Amino acid sequence: MSDSAALRFELLKVQRSRRLHLAALAIALFLGLMLLGFYMYASNETSGRADFRYTFENRSYFNGLTFALYTFYFGFLLVLPIFVATEGGAQIAGETASGTMLLMLSRPVSRTRLFFAKLRLAAGIAAALVIGLLAAALVVGLIAVGWGDLDLYPGILQMTDRHQHLPQGQALARFALLLPFASLALLTPLALSVLISTWMRSPVNAVGTAMALYVILYVIAEIHFFDRLRPWLFTSYMGYWRELLQEDIIWRHVLRDASRLLGFTTLFLALALHRFRTREED
Repeated sequence: MSDSAALRFELLKVQRSRRLHLAALAIALFLGLMLLGFYMYASNETSGRADFRYTFENRSYFNGLTFALYTFYFGFLLVLPIFVATEGGAQIAGETASGTMLLMLSRPVSRTRLFFAKLRLAAGIAAALVIGLLAAALVVGLIAVGWGDLDLYPGILQMTDRHQHLPQGQALARFALLLPFASLALLTPLALSVLISTWMRSPVNAVGTAMALYVILYVIAEIHFFDRLRPWLFTSYMGYWRELLQEDIIWRHVLRDASRLLGFTTLFLALALHRFRTREED
């Protein structure tokens, strides 16, 4: 079977599994809840006038770009890892549980080639989720909330320690710029889920373990009690792409954190490949 035929076959299996449909539905629900939250917050801050463009920070703070940033930030850290873990678990443990892994290994194809073929598919799906979430957030934000510039203030996103301003056109260009960097960050939890799935036969157990481990590491990375431990956790760098929305991008910080995430990803994948090549199939 050629690589193109194998890819079409894998894509057909993904389509039939409806994982992408569930991800799209979850993203749509998340966008709706974020929009409702923005409306309620704006209504509270404007004494019931519910105008997104008038808040205590700035007369144009609540606009489509601010909505897109908040939605993408929380969706990227809390929603997308769920579906990435699902995809990673399905690629190895799912095939093992269904019996198709043993069938594929009976063909004249190396385990290494099969491993990376499945990894490419999962990485492509992860990148599609990043693009889909950001595109949907921008479309909904700009249509339902309104146009404007992007103003950043010290706050919950921990993006800046001072007010920073990006004109609308520049902000949109920065959103496009962050896509490959955010996709790179999502590869790390994907690699972790693939590693876990090589040790398990059940996709449910693999996905559950990967999700639980990600949440634990994410919470630890956010608690200042663990300052000495945070540099050793990949979740400490998951939101590094926020640096790209600063007025002046410090590229050495971006590349430093990107290289750290790439190091974690490489380590997880090396361990996963070794396990996949040496394990026995039932």
